[in-house]
Amino acid sequence: MTPKGLTILKTKPRSRAAKLGLKSGDRILTVNGHEVTDELSLRFYLSEGPIDLCILRANGCKKTFRIDLPDTASLGVCVEEFRTKTCSNACLFCFVDQLPPNARPSLRVKDDDYRLSFLHGNYITLTNLGGRDLDRIAEQRLSPLYLSVHTTNPMLRAKILGRKKPDDLSGKILKLITHGIRIHSQIVLMPGINDGPHLEKTVFDLYRWYPGIQSIAIVPVGLSGHGAAKDFLTAVTPEYSRSVIFQAQQWQARFRKEIARTFACLADEFYLQAGWEVPEKDSYDDFAQIEDGVGMVRRFLDDFKAEMASRRRLHSELNGTLATGRLFYPVLRRCMEQFNRKFGSRLKVRAVENRFLGGRITVAGLLGGKDILTALAGKDVGDFLVIPGEALASANDLLIDDTSPKDISKALGKPVYSGGRTVRDLFHILSEIKSIAGSRRASVIRT
Repeated sequence: MTPKGLTILKTKPRSRAAKLGLKSGDRILTVNGHEVTDELSLRFYLSEGPIDLCILRANGCKKTFRIDLPDTASLGVCVEEFRTKTCSNACLFCFVDQLPPNARPSLRVKDDDYRLSFLHGNYITLTNLGGRDLDRIAEQRLSPLYLSVHTTNPMLRAKILGRKKPDDLSGKILKLITHGIRIHSQIVLMPGINDGPHLEKTVFDLYRWYPGIQSIAIVPVGLSGHGAAKDFLTAVTPEYSRSVIFQAQQWQARFRKEIARTFACLADEFYLQAGWEVPEKDSYDDFAQIEDGVGMVRRFLDDFKAEMASRRRLHSELNGTLATGRLFYPVLRRCMEQFNRKFGSRLKVRAVENRFLGGRITVAGLLGGKDILTALAGKDVGDFLVIPGEALASANDLLIDDTSPKDISKALGKPVYSGGRTVRDLFHILSEIKSIAGSRRASVIRT
């Protein structure tokens, strides 16, 4: 049986916890009588003012301290990480089920945890939440949350999520937004399943809950070359993308007129596949769902234009290659052509075919190192290679196929740099490459 409370891993020197004699192995049982189960609940209850802190010592003795903290961080303890709530659904399009057999185990974790949604913007379904979870979200104001809806048709949603019976989606949403929780929603669009009239109904059902529902991100289903999904789901095509854009434009015009927000935004992939220019920045409201690929290209283009205008010179002898996915390749190539014309550099852009996951996966963030090497085989890389920063896992600097930048550098015999996460990161690394290469630093430089 899991012991109650929250284990202290260490206390910070000269902190309030250290002065109280708290040590590694002690457990925080309650704060002002409230049970604490993770760091979020600890921080929330520590903000209440004068605190009664109940501790279970490692030796089994209980002790309560009466303290007053100026802020939640001033207790000075590091506590155990919470165990992630996993997904109990079997979604038709689940990308975890589409990973190749040799993908590392950590990629196969299916999280459906409202705490990760609040902290990091992970999408959740609400299907594993009971009344106590909903009460806690409301009480501790864990807002905003990011919700995978896909459809508001109960039976169709059950089918998409792989559930035997419908869940109470509307009841849970209403409880959350009634208590002031704001929600950003997502629809993964699957041709022939939840599109057309189903999509329109879902969009307007969610619109009725505005401003509780703050936004909708409509994203195309991703299909790898593995798993069952590729056999019964249809990939999004350029023609299909154009039809979705036409359909969405009508709603967006109405929403902008009524609430001065686009509200339902399409992922960049629809516009890139259709061969259309992405909308201007005002169409993306506050870019609330940029991490879902909604507005990312517009942000890149606007930031690139600003950086180009603000920089007068860079090393004109820059001669290297930038690798990216097939989807973003035309955009990045045009930008680098402008860059070369202004600064006299010789930068090339290479599109990388995703063989690890399958050719229908075209985004830069899911590129594998071996695929990058295959795309560059026999090509003149120049003096260095820049790989997409979003393709590197923040925890271990590995690409999705467990290849490291050092592996790529060794195979190419060239230094490899991360392009970072922003346009400013990219310009910074390009401005520093000559001095970095001259000093023979590590084979991968992160901004």
